[in-house]
Amino acid sequence: MKRTTSLTTCLINSSKKALPLAIIFASGSAFAIDNMTTVCSHMDKQRKIELVYPENTQTPCEVRYTKGEDTKVLWSASLEAGFCEMKYSDFVKKQEGWGWSCEEMGKEPAVETPEEEPQDEMPEEEVSEESSETTN
Repeated sequence: MKRTTSLTTCLINSSKKALPLAIIFASGSAFAIDNMTTVCSHMDKQRKIELVYPENTQTPCEVRYTKGEDTKVLWSASLEAGFCEMKYSDFVKKQEGWGWSCEEMGKEPAVETPEEEPQDEMPEEEVSEESSETTN
């Protein structure tokens, strides 16, 4: 017996599989984006690593590193969701690997900032990485 499947049956089965994924992707915009801060300590020294969402959306985002009074943006992304989260997590792990004790201080709601003047050029994915020797 040859089995045939109607187009309607295929569409229904496909939509059943796609619905959970659509809910997951749509839910990202339904919840607030939270900035994250981790403070790392070693003897009498402290370093602060921040994951910042300046527009309360997944992009743009920045990973900021504070050493004393000096704060630098180590990585930023304007298009790729998940990039800053990965860099933030990896950098915290790297600090711990260097002997620093790191503690997440919690999440703070991202706040919207006034829009900047438009730039002449289309923004590109910005990635800058400080050398390991200068970040400790």
